[in-house]
Amino acid sequence: MVSTREVSLLILANQMMRNFWRNLSFSRKNRWILVSLSDAENINKVIIRFVKEKEGRRPGPALVMAATIRIPALARRIFYFFQDENSRSKWDILSHGHIVQQTGSISNGCVPGNHVFVLEVKSAEDPNRAVKTLFQESFSTSACSHVTFTPIEASSTSMILNGGDSNNVLVVLSGFSILSDGLTGDEVSLMTIVFQILDSAASPMCFPAHSMCSMHKLITETAKPISAWVVDPYNMD
Repeated sequence: MVSTREVSLLILANQMMRNFWRNLSFSRKNRWILVSLSDAENINKVIIRFVKEKEGRRPGPALVMAATIRIPALARRIFYFFQDENSRSKWDILSHGHIVQQTGSISNGCVPGNHVFVLEVKSAEDPNRAVKTLFQESFSTSACSHVTFTPIEASSTSMILNGGDSNNVLVVLSGFSILSDGLTGDEVSLMTIVFQILDSAASPMCFPAHSMCSMHKLITETAKPISAWVVDPYNMD
């Protein structure tokens, strides 16, 4: 029998997945604008949209930036790299200098590796002090994989883990989609990196420079260690 805690986690995972693909989709109401950024060889796209209250978030504008990079590695290797809690500090610059510990997980499908994880980021100086809690969903099919994650405030974390209603939890989602590059074969993968931040100064006609710079840094400094680690022969299983 599924517990109320597991139901709450699965509802949150479904919300994360839906919001992730909504952020990446293109429509008349969800337009991407191509921007040119220095030191970025890959395609970078930026979208501004207003987050509605009914979506379970605070009303206000969100800035989403995405970049797709080609990595000479199997898609499943990249996917399992994100599964390892010990690898997070290698690519998540917001977790650098901290300890990342998995404190809970639940399977969200019959495919091995498809899980919802609860991750605590703790201070390296004081391991008893939690800096933040992350909820991460990892999901893979024969066509593609995605890994999505969001920080959750302490009160909402407690509510979710006690089986409360997670439909209205604030989700500021980031993540990755991974698929094989059909043009060059299975040994090369396409990884799309997506970061999202809430910015009260943003509008459909205005992309604040400070947010653009912050997200550009997030994407470039995230992509480099991932690419370096997964192609390093010394890191092969």
